[in-house]
Amino acid sequence: MSEKEKVMTVTLMRTDLYDAPGYTGAYLTLPANKGEIQDALHRARITEGQPYKIVECMNMEGVELDYIPEEPALDELNFLAYRISELTEQERMAFTGCAAMGEGSLGMRDLINQTYNLANVHVVPTKNDRELGKFYVENDFIDAVNHVPQEYQKELLELLDYEKIGCEQRETEGGIYCNGFYVVNGSGRWEQVYDGVHLPEQYFSEDYVFELMVCDGTFYPSDIDECTMLKLPATQKELAEVLEEQNIKSFDGCVVYTNKSSIPKLSGVFSTYEDIKMIKLLAKKINELRCQGQEAKLKAAIELMDYTDIEQTLDLTQNLDCFDFYPELSTPEEYARQEFLKRYNIPKDEPILKYIHFSRCDSELMQTASACTTPYGIIRRNDREMTLEYSEPQLGQQML
Repeated sequence: MSEKEKVMTVTLMRTDLYDAPGYTGAYLTLPANKGEIQDALHRARITEGQPYKIVECMNMEGVELDYIPEEPALDELNFLAYRISELTEQERMAFTGCAAMGEGSLGMRDLINQTYNLANVHVVPTKNDRELGKFYVENDFIDAVNHVPQEYQKELLELLDYEKIGCEQRETEGGIYCNGFYVVNGSGRWEQVYDGVHLPEQYFSEDYVFELMVCDGTFYPSDIDECTMLKLPATQKELAEVLEEQNIKSFDGCVVYTNKSSIPKLSGVFSTYEDIKMIKLLAKKINELRCQGQEAKLKAAIELMDYTDIEQTLDLTQNLDCFDFYPELSTPEEYARQEFLKRYNIPKDEPILKYIHFSRCDSELMQTASACTTPYGIIRRNDREMTLEYSEPQLGQQML
């Protein structure tokens, strides 16, 4: 999916952690691509199969979207946001008005289908019955006025109760006022594009670890239009297509004009003449960890070690066993409580625990354990030695 305007913000909460101290879930702006969604799920500590809820849904100004039903499915909500981002300003106003007419009774299927049925929705720049009545009269929509002879109309117009006319029209048509506009749904044919099961468009881009804009390094590009998008990991066919478009035989000497990553810490960190072969290798290793369910731990380890260098990050992908990861813990106080239970072998439901102020020892304990709070949970460096293969190649394989 190409870059789309963000139109709403949601909060994801894992159901069993909803009341956990310090747990706040994760914000996600929509529409989002797969990498953005997965990162939000990681930050919300949600793994595959774990129940979660969308507890807030607001527009980009922070106003709650009342027309969104309770507990919507994320894929449907993301698709709705995608559809809204495709609408013109007037179409968005028409959609918002139609959604408001539903008074919260419309399901996600109806809302999505509404975005395909806006051609017969009329939007008038009026904010009350008087303005609406005046608009209808001035545009010859009131037959009773139109039948009055022209020579008497000027005098008649001064006597008309525009507010009453507007009120009558609004009640007859079932229109509403919304954000300074009058919105009324016409009587056109309703097209059901979404059946409630199969989303109607393939709107997601291919999943990727890195998205690079690359070009022949012989001449530095003056504009991004001279570059070709390379998404990694990539198949041999996809790599060949990029080389062909750039009319080059290999990626040696290629310029990395821009770079994005599904791992936020690695977005925009590569230098212009970064070795694309190394980026390809890193993408492959990260994708392998993703398939193993270890991507969240890698993200937390990158935060702890503050790595943005390719060679260091490559070594990190091979040394995740050197870290202890606690994705369900959000605060140092929770970590201190957990360590206290382990040290003294105390049951979690022991009554005395409610009298202990774990906050008095949390920072010291975190420092002693070399632990760090990250957006993905708490992580600490354990006593295992790291094997370095890439970050210190001149010394061969070393232990750290």
